Amino acid sequence: MILNNAISDTCMAMGEWVENPQAESALSNILPCVDQRTTNRTLYQSKQVVTNIASVVNRFIYSTADSNPTPGSMNYYNQSGPEMPPLCYPFDSQFKERQCTPQEVSSSNASLVWKKYECKISENGICSSVGRVTPEIYLELVGAVTETFALQHYTPILLSLQNCNFVRNTFKQITTTYCPPLNHYLKVINVGLGLISVGVLLCLILWILYANRPQQREEVFVINKLPLPQKLKKRFYNKCNNNNSTNSSVPLPNGANVV
Repeated sequence: MILNNAISDTCMAMGEWVENPQAESALSNILPCVDQRTTNRTLYQSKQVVTNIASVVNRFIYSTADSNPTPGSMNYYNQSGPEMPPLCYPFDSQFKERQCTPQEVSSSNASLVWKKYECKISENGICSSVGRVTPEIYLELVGAVTETFALQHYTPILLSLQNCNFVRNTFKQITTTYCPPLNHYLKVINVGLGLISVGVLLCLILWILYANRPQQREEVFVINKLPLPQKLKKRFYNKCNNNNSTNSSVPLPNGANVV
């Protein structure tokens, strides 16, 4: 009964919370969920950060890496060779997802593509081979792209935990997939335990009746179980004892008894 009540109450509480997470329920005080407006605001700001990082990276690529400045200028480090592809903007002006063009690289493979445009540097810190970025600049670009990738792919997952969408989907799957068969099996177990209880009660009643049976019935039962020679011997022995007890004393006229 304890197990049945615990599981039934748990399934019922999860079902009520899935139907209305904002209402007062048994789980609403345990799960700290934020409202959808706060979640949307956080997602919007994360998209803004991703777009700003992509803008900074592309501004450097266009103005420095892919440019051909004259020696002695501020952005000169002897960059040469094919131009680097820019980083893809994952969102448009309305912060909706967009497809990258073939001339752009996404945040997932930018580090591999840009590795081909890395040059070797001399002691003076300028490129001594064909390339558009130095190893130090390449690492900075890869770090920025890694942050962009993390914000773009992991922010929705974290927000799903923040607004309890992940928990809601999990509870919904439990209540619809696992709770009904579990309740059925609990009912079967309860029926089995009930039958066992009735069987034990009947055994106890039969044992009480057997323990309080008359002694004479037991003797008759034992005699009936004996073989025929022993039965005759038993009856003859009982008859002799009865005759001896009857003739054991004879009354006399003067009141004395003769044994």
